[in-house]
Formats: sequence, C-alpha cells, structure tokens
Amino acid sequence: MKTRVGFIGCGGISVAHMMRLEQIKGVEFVGMCDIEKGKAEQAAQRYGGKAYAEFEKMLEEVKMDVCYICVPPFAHLGQEELCIEKGIHFFVEKPVHLDLEKAKNIEREAKAKGIITSAGYVLRYYDIVEEIREIIAKEQIAFIRGKYYGGVPWDGKVKWFITKKLSGGQLVEQSTHTVNLMHYLLGDLEEIFAYKTEGIFNKIYSGYDVEDSSLLLCKFKDGYIGDLVSTWLWSGFSSSVDIMGKGIEINYQGNTLAVNRGNHKIIKVSSVDPMFEENKAFIKAVTEGDPSYIKSDYADAVKTLAITLKAHESMENGLPVKI
Repeated sequence: MKTRVGFIGCGGISVAHMMRLEQIKGVEFVGMCDIEKGKAEQAAQRYGGKAYAEFEKMLEEVKMDVCYICVPPFAHLGQEELCIEKGIHFFVEKPVHLDLEKAKNIEREAKAKGIITSAGYVLRYYDIVEEIREIIAKEQIAFIRGKYYGGVPWDGKVKWFITKKLSGGQLVEQSTHTVNLMHYLLGDLEEIFAYKTEGIFNKIYSGYDVEDSSLLLCKFKDGYIGDLVSTWLWSGFSSSVDIMGKGIEINYQGNTLAVNRGNHKIIKVSSVDPMFEENKAFIKAVTEGDPSYIKSDYADAVKTLAITLKAHESMENGLPVKI
C-alpha cells in the first residue's frame, strides 16, 4: 500500500525529511510546492511528484494522504486549514505558527475532523530521551535547566530570522526545541516569567529587532521549577538540558546522556537518527490509523508555542504570565 506524500516548502529542512522518507517502504512523492518554483521542480526531479508554486492548486489537483508543511513561521497562510478541509493528514515543522489563536483553531479543527498530525520536535525521538523519562519517573526530581546558545543565523543575511513579526525571535523559532523537551520531560507548565537583553545586534544588523538573549523562568504544574537561557551571542552552537534530583544529576546534550550519582557516572551515546524515527512514526501512524506512535502532535506543539509567545508577553510587561 502506497502512502502518497506532498510537500509545501521545498528548501532547507524539507530536504532532510525527503531524504529520510524515501527510505521508508511504501512512500510515494506526489506533489512538491514552493513559492520559488525552481526548488519544487528540483525536488520533484529528485524524489518524484508534480511541481507547483501555489499550495492551493497542488492540494486541489493532487490526491495525497499526507502533506509536509515546511515553511518559515510567518508563512502559515492557510496550508493547515486547507489540508483539514481536504482530509489530508499533515506534518508541520516548528514553530507551527506565530498566531496562538489561529494555531488553537487549527488544533480544534484537526481534532474534529480526525486528522492525524505531527510536529517537528525531533529531539523526542532519541532513545536516550525516553531513558531520561524512565529515570525521572523513579527519582525525586526538583528542577530542570536548559540552554540554547548559537550565532545569528546566516550572519543576519536571511532577514526573516532577525525580524520579530516574521520569526518571533530566537526563543520562538529555535529555542522552541528545548522548551518542548523540557515540558516533555517534566510535564505541563503553570507559569512563566521572562527577561531579555537587547541593544547589541541592532547596531550591527540592519532591521534587527529581536532579543539578543533571554532568560525564561518556569513553574511546572507538578511542582518542579526550571529555567532556560538562550542567546545568539555565541559564535558556534551549544544546547543542553540538565535535570537535578536527590543524589542525581542528568545531563542531555545532542546525542549524549550522562547520569551522575556522585560516586558513579554513566555516559551513553545514541546512534539513533531521530529525524528518521520521527518520519517513520508519522507514516506508520497514518497507514495504521493510530496516532499513538507520534510523540509530538499539533496540539502538543501549540503548548510549546503558547509558552514561547507568552514568554515574550512577560518580557514586555515585566510580570509573570499564566500558561
């Protein structure tokens, strides 16, 4: 049985998905769409399907089972709604929107129509992340600390990254991975309080209006506390999560897990390709009609979006915000 797959957005991250999807038995590429039609044509030539410049036309003409929506944050302009209308299951890269109310409407409509969804929170598909959840369930955990350090994407040449109304800023567009992982590990958040620094990069890059760095303080519904520090001031890339409990420190970074009990330390390096597992889970969920394989669906992604958008609300008003 074939699973017919289409893509809206054929640059950047979409290619990484295509490379993995072609390894999954039964996947057939039937449509490729990008506003730069040359990218769609290139993808169609390599993987198959018909090339389009308008997603409305593709979804009208091409019969597909699933659609991958891999567009920048500002470019969610009805793709999900049309997929729901057509009864097409969809995968959305993070962040799933910049408008929380519109995202919540999409969540409700997808649920009402029985649409199977998945979101691009790829870290959840590491085996070591599941091991962390198993460890946490057995320990007396108190708090979690996240960090996401990087440089300004494309050295400021791709303008939408450094424009708040287009990307939402680093916390919304990039650190969202760490936020999503934190609430996957310790559950839903109850309240947040956020600070930001600015004034460095807006003197360097024309049109730069997002934060230089941010600090997010978190209170979880189950009583845990946590924080996340994010910045583009770094010249490379470094991201990690630390969890502390009674007599135990758990560190997750990249594909590596370290569990330190003071007198005994275990380090595990994962060989799993989490993006392959993410795509395999989505296709399996659709073909079997069983969404339980998916570790982050659209509804879960909306929770992460709410946290990051409300963090910016807190940055502006200087007050804690309920989630």
